[in-house]
Amino acid sequence: MYQVNNQTLSPHDFLEHLTNFISQSDTNCALMLVTLDGMQHAASLIGALNAERETLSLLSRLGKGLRPADTVLRLGRFEFAILLSGILNRGHAVLAANKISGILGKPIIIDNKERNLPFSVGLALSPEHSINPEKLWQHADLAAITARQNQEPYRLFSFNDAADVITHWDIESDLERAITNDEFSLHYQPKFCTKTKQIIGAEGLIRWHHPTHGIIPPDRFIPVAEKIGVISKLTWWVLNTALRESRQWGNNAKNMSIAINISALDLMDKSFIKSVSNATGLWNIPPELLTLEITEGALMRDIAFSANILRKIREHGIKVSIDDFGTGYSSLAYFKQLPADELKIDRSFILNILNDELDQHVVSTIIQMAKKMNLDTVAEGVESASVQKILTELGCDTIQGYHIAKPMPQQDFIEWISERA
Repeated sequence: MYQVNNQTLSPHDFLEHLTNFISQSDTNCALMLVTLDGMQHAASLIGALNAERETLSLLSRLGKGLRPADTVLRLGRFEFAILLSGILNRGHAVLAANKISGILGKPIIIDNKERNLPFSVGLALSPEHSINPEKLWQHADLAAITARQNQEPYRLFSFNDAADVITHWDIESDLERAITNDEFSLHYQPKFCTKTKQIIGAEGLIRWHHPTHGIIPPDRFIPVAEKIGVISKLTWWVLNTALRESRQWGNNAKNMSIAINISALDLMDKSFIKSVSNATGLWNIPPELLTLEITEGALMRDIAFSANILRKIREHGIKVSIDDFGTGYSSLAYFKQLPADELKIDRSFILNILNDELDQHVVSTIIQMAKKMNLDTVAEGVESASVQKILTELGCDTIQGYHIAKPMPQQDFIEWISERA
């Protein structure tokens, strides 16, 4: 029978236990940290005593997945450590984690209902990840955090994950300060009209110059901004910066449009439309020169609501672009309800368009459908003259990508435009 110590250990006592365990292991061993994330919420429903009984019952079931040599130690109210000795290899440890996760994932009866409670499991190996007990504990904890963030049942520690978790923490703690400290900038990527062969606008792409981590791409910090509630501040900064800087592009760019990306959460803000309209007035930018890009997936969360908001945006003269179109979120029956001015074809269809007949067919279908709906089409990710040629032949209105130009800081963009005047 496996060994279980139900007495909650202090960090010092657990570290001593772990030190002895590692030093006495003649073979590979593993530390598994288990957190019953959902039990805290359950305790508020059924009371502390009942939650404790359920936890002990779960521990009893957990024993079915453990070997006689395995040890379970209690680290907190709903947190446990499992010490696994005699681990043959990485696959053996993962098999154990999978078995434990299977047991933890079974529903339990709470308040007369079957409920699946969230949990997270982090796994670290010795000597592979560390022979230092404190480091091994830290690694298992980071693996558990990564599992929780990614909504995975368990996670085997990797050094890449550790760097990602630390960066994620820094992003959360530094994001709002970064707005105040002016750590963001916009880079502009030109948009090229296939008919007139002219640059007709640019997309403003946000960059974060983090003092420690360097350039952090938007796909790393935008989801965090949405999660911690600062996305509206970030959107407001992007909007005003793009409008202000577009005024500095010179006479050669007087009628060039500026496009920015917005979040689905921005649409939930009742003051959003008025704020955008006021901003175009503040910077004396004709509203028809501003395009708001929002992803297809974000719009599909609530079709009726999205359609109403987009309609109001367009009533102010501001253009709407549906970004990443074709990624599979919507059916045409729903899509045709959305008022918009342009479709941005997802870059995944552009990447292999020269060699993949199916991608060519999809792009051609999107372009023809857009024409019938009086929508312009934009293809992003265009990286060669051959791709530009085929998109032009298919009738795509606008292209952007490295073949035209990479995203550039404001001053470089101004110089780039003036050289082509």
